[in-house]
Amino acid sequence: MAANSEMKKKEKMGVSAGLFNAATILCFISILIYEFLTPMMMDDMGYLSEVKKAGSFFDLFAQEKAQYLRWTGRSVAHLMARIIMYIDYHFLSGNRIFFNILAACAFTVLTRLIYSNIRRKTKYDVLGYVLIVLLLWIFGISFAQTILWETGACNYLLTTTIILGFMTCFRKNVEKLLEGGADDKAYLKAAGLFVFGIIAGWCNENTSGGCLLFILFFTYLYYKKEKKVKIWMIFAILGNIAGLAMMVLAPGNALRAAYREELHSGILGMAARFLNITLVVRDEMFVLLAVLIVLIVFLRVYGKSFEQIYDVLLFAALSLITTYSLVLTVTPQSRALFGAGIFLIIAVVQAFNYTYDGPDWTEVIRRSVIYIACLYMFFTYLSSGASLARIYREEQERYAYLEEYAKTGEKDVVVPKLRPQFETKYSSAYDCDITEDWQYWVNVMMAEYYGFNTLVGVDRDEWTEY
Repeated sequence: MAANSEMKKKEKMGVSAGLFNAATILCFISILIYEFLTPMMMDDMGYLSEVKKAGSFFDLFAQEKAQYLRWTGRSVAHLMARIIMYIDYHFLSGNRIFFNILAACAFTVLTRLIYSNIRRKTKYDVLGYVLIVLLLWIFGISFAQTILWETGACNYLLTTTIILGFMTCFRKNVEKLLEGGADDKAYLKAAGLFVFGIIAGWCNENTSGGCLLFILFFTYLYYKKEKKVKIWMIFAILGNIAGLAMMVLAPGNALRAAYREELHSGILGMAARFLNITLVVRDEMFVLLAVLIVLIVFLRVYGKSFEQIYDVLLFAALSLITTYSLVLTVTPQSRALFGAGIFLIIAVVQAFNYTYDGPDWTEVIRRSVIYIACLYMFFTYLSSGASLARIYREEQERYAYLEEYAKTGEKDVVVPKLRPQFETKYSSAYDCDITEDWQYWVNVMMAEYYGFNTLVGVDRDEWTEY
C-alpha cells in the first residue's frame, strides 16, 4: 500500500511538472507572436540610426558614454538596446528577430521569477503560474510600451527582469541561511552579487531603489536573528548602491531635466506630481489594489496575522514606494510605474495563494476566477492579435514606400496615417503615428531617419499610391 501511494504521488508530481512546463512554453509562444507583430516605432529609429553609424561593436560603448554625459544615466538599458539592434542590423538583415526572441525569453523568465517569490503549498502550482501570466497580460503597466516596443522593453521589461533576478537571488540565499542551510562559497558569492548588484542598481531609477530597500529588509531579517551579517550581503548592498548612484548622478540627467519644464516648482510642484501620479495609479492599478485589499481583509478575518503575511505587505509597500518616489522628479510617463506594477502583482498572487488555508468554498472561487480570466484573455488575445497584424501590415507598407521614395532623391513626402479602427491597448503605434503637421516630433524623427526634409501624414481614405 505504501509503495502504491508513493508511486501515485510521483505520477501526480510528474503530471504537474508536465502541465507547468506546458504553461511556460505557452507563455513564451504567446508573447513571441505579439513581439513579431510589433513594428519599429518611436525612439527605435533614433537608436537604430546611431547603431548604423557604429563602425564596430565597441563603438556602441562610445555612443552610450556620450549619452550618459549628455542625456540620461540609464546606461544598462540603452546599451542593451544598442547591442540588440546591432545584432539584428548586422547579422539578421535588419529584422527584429533577435530582439523578439530575447524579449519573449525575458517575459517568460520574469513570470518564473515572480513565481519564485511566491510561497506556495506545492512545487508545481500550475494555476498559480497561470494567474501570474494572466495578471501580466491584463494589468501589466503600459504593456505595449514596456514589453512590445523595442526601446521601451529594453528600459522596462529587460531591466525589471534583471532587478527581480537580483532580488530573488539575494532573498533565496538569505532564506536558506534562516532555515539553517550552509553558507558555501561566501567570497565567490560576494563577488558575484557585487557585480550583479551594480547592474541591477544601474537599471531603472525607482525600481532599482525598491530593489535596494528589499535587500536591506532581508539583511535586517537575518541580522535580527543572528546579530551579524554575511560578507556577501554587504557586497551586494554596496554594489546595488554603486549602480544606483552611477545612474542617478549621471551628468546627462541635469542636462535632460533642463529641457523638461513644469508649471510649478518646489513644494507646489511636488504636490502637482503627487496628484498626477495618483491619477495614474487610479487608471493603471486600481483593480489590483482593490483585489489586494479584499484578499488582505479575507486573510485577516480567517486568522492570518500581519507577521504571517509579511511578504504580501512587503511587496505592496515596495509598489507604493517605487510609485511615489517619482514625486522627486519631473512627472514621467505611465510606463515608469512598470516595476511598481510587478511588485503589486507579486503581492496579489501571494495573498491569493494564502487563501489555500481558508474554508473549502474558497477553492471554488479561486479556480473560477482563474478560468474566467483565461476565457477573457482568450478572446482579447485573438481580437487584439488580429488588430496587431493589420497595424503591422500597414506600417510595413509605409516603411517600404518610404525606402523606395528615398531613392528618388525627393525631399518632401506624404504618407498615409494608420486606420483608426485597428487601435488596441497592445500597440503603441497610435501613440506615435504621424500627423498633418510636418513639425510634429514623430514626423520629424521619421523624416530624419529616411533623409527627407519634410514628412506629412494624410488620412488613409485619401491615400491612393498603394
